[in-house]
Amino acid sequence: MWNELVKDEVWYTEKFIEEHLVDQTLEKINASETKELDANEQPHIISKSHYNYNHVKYDIHKDKEVVSAVIEKLNEILAKIYKPITDINEKNVLQFTTKTFNPESVYNVHTERKDIYGDFVFINYLTTEDGGELVFPNEYMLEDHFQTNPSERKNWEEFKIKLYNESKQEPYLVGPLAIKPKRNTCVLMRVGSAHYVYPVTNGKPGCRVVITGWPFANMDWKAKFKH
Repeated sequence: MWNELVKDEVWYTEKFIEEHLVDQTLEKINASETKELDANEQPHIISKSHYNYNHVKYDIHKDKEVVSAVIEKLNEILAKIYKPITDINEKNVLQFTTKTFNPESVYNVHTERKDIYGDFVFINYLTTEDGGELVFPNEYMLEDHFQTNPSERKNWEEFKIKLYNESKQEPYLVGPLAIKPKRNTCVLMRVGSAHYVYPVTNGKPGCRVVITGWPFANMDWKAKFKH
């Protein structure tokens, strides 16, 4: 059952897919190579927002059983609040992908461009972790975050300016809310709200395993990442 955590913005459910599919996916991810992605080498698609994570070189699009199960569960809520997922482009890694964290992995405060990523993003956690929370701040949480991480304030201001100049989009705050990674849970959120992700406490390489994606994303992101 889907629970609305923030009205018309964030939804959450447990027991997302069958447990054997979680085990099956974890086994394939653990057997796959990864590529570390870092903002110092490949800047964020919009601005200087820092990130670090591992892209798993496992083509989840080919695992039809898992993809079908994920789409079926997402459509239970998307059909009510937006529209169902009806078509997935197997060449578009933004729509379905798998990621893991390193001990130093984070996402600084950011959002995505709706004109590229579409209106929704989902995160299906495959592991339970200490730390690694997905945080939706309110004004006071964001200020506390900047007090602790002062370099992020300037980056966030630059991020907002560039986002508006390129897409006429303005990020907004929906918190306070923090969601911890828990095995076989899923978060669905509208694209546009500010959020960030904490490091995993005592994390090891390959922790915080997720299936994630922007199921309504287009292919315009590829041009943004051409060098």
